[in-house]
Amino acid sequence: ALCTMQAKYGSILYNTVGVLPFGLMSAEMLPEVWKGIATETCKTGFGGGKTCTEALEFTVGKVYLQVICGSALFYAMHLLLEGKSALLASMAMLIGTMGKHILVDDLMPPPPVMAMVALTVALILLAPAAWGRRAYIGFCVVNAATFLLDPLTVITDSFPAVEAGSPAAEIGTFEFEVVALYFLCAAVTVASPSKAYGLAYSCQMGCALLLKHILVNKSGPPAPMVALYAVTSMGAWYEVGWADFPKPLEEAMQAGAIVLPG
Repeated sequence: ALCTMQAKYGSILYNTVGVLPFGLMSAEMLPEVWKGIATETCKTGFGGGKTCTEALEFTVGKVYLQVICGSALFYAMHLLLEGKSALLASMAMLIGTMGKHILVDDLMPPPPVMAMVALTVALILLAPAAWGRRAYIGFCVVNAATFLLDPLTVITDSFPAVEAGSPAAEIGTFEFEVVALYFLCAAVTVASPSKAYGLAYSCQMGCALLLKHILVNKSGPPAPMVALYAVTSMGAWYEVGWADFPKPLEEAMQAGAIVLPG
């Protein structure tokens, strides 16, 4: 079971086909994820006419929903590819997301993140394989910690008008939890002795965050995606646990009783 890794196909489906609508149709998907979000801010001018612009929290929510999509693909590359190819493809997903925001949305990602991306890619390409892996893991852990511990600073780097405690800060912080999860999942997968274990650990972390979002934030992905994630998580742990348990148990029984010295 550790070799077949059938559960990975559920994770690939979830983190590619499942999340693409969040990136490609973020304006339509955001109200599904965050119920009651304001889409416009309107002002009444002279003569009673209204001027409406996109609400700041809606803009922030759309952009970071696209970042979630990019982060999911960032992680999924490790389930599709191996070795240096997986590391580089993973970083390419992140670079592609940043490029879209710079060229299409006229939005500048945080400069420290861009600098770390460039350094990490250089190390993956030029340094010995072990150091490239360590650089990638370090990149993931540092970014995940920043997104979780200081989300407002990251948000205001791109959206200076966002204030602490505002709806935009609230939804940005919520979405950064998902982004941080994907960075940690990628780090754990690369650091694990096998991708089967990496997938199981990643699913375990994902289930904890999914439950938090559903029970505490009253939000989260659509029900079919929740069901797919639950089935994938159970399959991942079955493959690294129960499916491999009978063989060593049978071998131990055939070996006979264990005699302790003394």
